[in-house]
Amino acid sequence: MKILLSSESYWPNNDGGATFEHRLVHQLIDAGHEVRVVVPGKSWRRYDESDGKSYIYRTASARLPLNKDYKVTYYARSQVVRALNEFKPDIIHVHTMAITGMSLVKHAKKRHIPIVATNHLMPENVLMSLPRLFMSSTWVKRRFWSTIVKFHGQFLAVSTPTKTAAKLLTDNGLNRPLFAISNGVDTDYFQPLTTQNRDEIAHFNLPANYFIYLGRVNAEKRLDMLLKSFALSSKDCPDLNLVIAGTGNRMDELKQLAKSLDIDSKTHFLGRVTESEKRALYQHAEFFAITSPAELQSIVTLEAEACGLPVVAVDNVALRELCHDGKNSFLVALDDVAACANAFVVLHNKKALRKKFGDYSRQLIVSHHSQTNTLKKYVEFYQFALKAARK
Repeated sequence: MKILLSSESYWPNNDGGATFEHRLVHQLIDAGHEVRVVVPGKSWRRYDESDGKSYIYRTASARLPLNKDYKVTYYARSQVVRALNEFKPDIIHVHTMAITGMSLVKHAKKRHIPIVATNHLMPENVLMSLPRLFMSSTWVKRRFWSTIVKFHGQFLAVSTPTKTAAKLLTDNGLNRPLFAISNGVDTDYFQPLTTQNRDEIAHFNLPANYFIYLGRVNAEKRLDMLLKSFALSSKDCPDLNLVIAGTGNRMDELKQLAKSLDIDSKTHFLGRVTESEKRALYQHAEFFAITSPAELQSIVTLEAEACGLPVVAVDNVALRELCHDGKNSFLVALDDVAACANAFVVLHNKKALRKKFGDYSRQLIVSHHSQTNTLKKYVEFYQFALKAARK
């Protein structure tokens, strides 16, 4: 198949969607398919490039107002038309409800090219970075869901990472064929610790005992809850440390919070890390913690569990599909700092429980979330759309 993929966040960005999409492109190419992508560039001028394996059409782009670390497309037509003329795809796969995706829908219909989409978005991903008035408005959330559903109603079929995410779409009115396909993880690369050697992360000078959050350091991740819970647990776990790896627009604010909670000496902000550093950080951690209430799956949780880690997570949206309370994780209510702190204490103090939970995590990922299975299901997704287009 010749597949043209578009997104508004792609390599070298390190958010979950960008990571998944870049990996999917390479998997498809390795499986013998031809793939090109249309994604934002770094300037108002369009250009093309290669990542060593895939051909990339970079659109005319500028900084995202809500997040200075991201560029988004402001003009896509020229690159979309070039990609369609030069590549002549059999199918188009859109990953973001934005200008490039809208342009591809328009031109795909004109040229009768089958087109599908994947939804990675829920309103909270955007609204939690805005003033509280927007987040608390039921009307704003309904309108946002209406926009998501209207956009995705234009495609032959739609995928999303979990059954929970699919139900959110149908509950809000989407009436298209829906496929719940896990983002998947490389279970050969992300695996439990095989050596006590810490050379890969020695330069971070981390203490022996730590737990970790890895991902975007943005408002919707609710890392304020994580820090407050850690502070409360510290009196019972004086030797436990917290590692936060990742970048985002709340970094300075969270560093100040850690200082005000008197945990700054035990909270280690590492910034962006490499893939090999990431794996080693998981492997040497006691457990993984994620207090985000806005996850349609969570790639970092997939990775952490593949490395055999127990998890403390907020009991919200799709995290409960990966985090089975009392089996591989402790689920806590959003803003229940006391329950979250208690979970930290229990996992830190009970090594045998960590091992039991970690073994369950690993088996869950290997059985249901391998990237091999994800690739297989995406090929079936494309084949479904191609067949539907011929009817």
